[in-house]
Amino acid sequence: FISRISAVIMLIFNNTLMHSLILILLLATSLSIRSEVYQWTDNNGNTHFGDRPPANSESRNISNQVKQINISSDLSSPEMMLRHEQKKEEEEKKLRDAWQEQRKNRPTKAEKCKEAQRILRTIKGRVVFVDEQGKDLKISEVKRKQRAKQLEDNIRKNCE
Repeated sequence: FISRISAVIMLIFNNTLMHSLILILLLATSLSIRSEVYQWTDNNGNTHFGDRPPANSESRNISNQVKQINISSDLSSPEMMLRHEQKKEEEEKKLRDAWQEQRKNRPTKAEKCKEAQRILRTIKGRVVFVDEQGKDLKISEVKRKQRAKQLEDNIRKNCE
C-alpha cells in the first residue's frame, strides 16, 4: 500500500505541469512577503535599525528606502540567477549614472571661489541689497561688513 502511495506521489511530482504550477505558487507567495525596517536614534545618539519599532522611542519606517537583499530561493537555475544579477547591475548603473550627472552639473571649486571673490568685491563697495522680487532690503553697514568678513574667511579657508 505504501509503495502505491509513493508511486502516485512520484507521478504527481514528475509531471512537468504540476511541478511548474507548484513552482509558480511558491514564487508568488515568496514575492508577497516583505518585512518592514525601522530606524531610530537612542538617547546616546546611536542609530539603530530593526524589524519592529521600539516601544520607548520614536522611529521611522524606512522599508521603501532599503534595497531588498533576500531574493527568492527559486534562483536555482543559472539563467534565473544571471537575469537577477543583470537586473541588479542595471539598477546600480542607473544610480551611478544619475549621481555622476548630478556631480557634472555642480560648479567646480575654482568656479565657486571665483564667484565668491566677485561677490566680495561687490559687497566691499557701496551696494544695495535686493530680495527675490527686486525690492530694496535695509541692511546696516555693520551687517554688510559682517557679510564681507564671513565671505573673506570662507575664501581664505576654501580657496587659497
